[in-house]
Amino acid sequence: MSSSPSHGILVIDGPTAEKLVSIEDGIALAEKALRSTSDGTAQQDIRRTLTLPGMTGTCLSVMYGSAAETEPFGAKVQSVFPQNFEHGLPSHQGGILLFDRESGRPTALINASAVTGMRTPAASAVATRALARPEASELALIGYGEQAARHIETISAVRPISRVRVWGRNPDKAKAFAEAQTSKDIPTLAYETARKAVEGADIVCTVTAAKLPVLMGEWLTPGTHINAVGASVAALQEIDLECVKRSRIWVDYMPMAMAAASDIFEPLQKGLIGSTQLIGEIGAALNGAIPGRMNPSEITLYRSLGVPAQDIVLANFIFQTARDHGLGVEVSL
Repeated sequence: MSSSPSHGILVIDGPTAEKLVSIEDGIALAEKALRSTSDGTAQQDIRRTLTLPGMTGTCLSVMYGSAAETEPFGAKVQSVFPQNFEHGLPSHQGGILLFDRESGRPTALINASAVTGMRTPAASAVATRALARPEASELALIGYGEQAARHIETISAVRPISRVRVWGRNPDKAKAFAEAQTSKDIPTLAYETARKAVEGADIVCTVTAAKLPVLMGEWLTPGTHINAVGASVAALQEIDLECVKRSRIWVDYMPMAMAAASDIFEPLQKGLIGSTQLIGEIGAALNGAIPGRMNPSEITLYRSLGVPAQDIVLANFIFQTARDHGLGVEVSL
């Protein structure tokens, strides 16, 4: 499939990209990418990172892949500066470069922060729809940044969320976040401790840049589903060993998990958890190749890292839609 008859690159900024993708679109595209990751359709590699000076997790990140033989392929290059959140700036900044399948020429450059911001909660929603109990309605968030707000929106699209609990290191910011969400008709309450926020919750999402665990397994109620989202490199850990030991675990891309999810691969290597607890990729569960939730009382964990296919599928949708609507700015190299 030829991506465009022109010879320029279509540059698409963040606001334009955001308005082209509905929550339902994002979830459908994330599911497509996760399924293709597990059935072998997608060609991709693990995230490559160059550690940079600064706060733990500061790096240059490169992810590249092809989601399908008939669609554009590409790469996402972005900086990750976790400390930016304290200064009101995005922690992830960069671009996704798409290439034409027939000629190999670059065809589009899309704001990566927007794509990452949308595809991460969409994947959590896909996993939640597959693994959380159907009646799950109490959502707990560890973290109050951009991903926290996005997760409320996407999780609410797949489960009947009636109340949200939130905890973060800064009580004032957590309270302000709760008030902002409540003003959108999403009843949200800030808790003094993470434990109080988590105990009794049906769904728990960790959306932080924590170096040390912020979610402890002893707090979890039987039947809980967890989306562990924030720790994208091995130096970061949001969940403790007890959380891992009590859970049945799905990941988005097994090679990535074995390279970057230290909360999973370290206890596995040490024999602290068994391979039977690591069920496999969520895409394989969606495809019916492996099981999902087995009973209402088990604790399910989706360990999210993000895979190139998710970025490429979403970026291509944005590119095609923008081109069809005459949006974006075409430039020549």
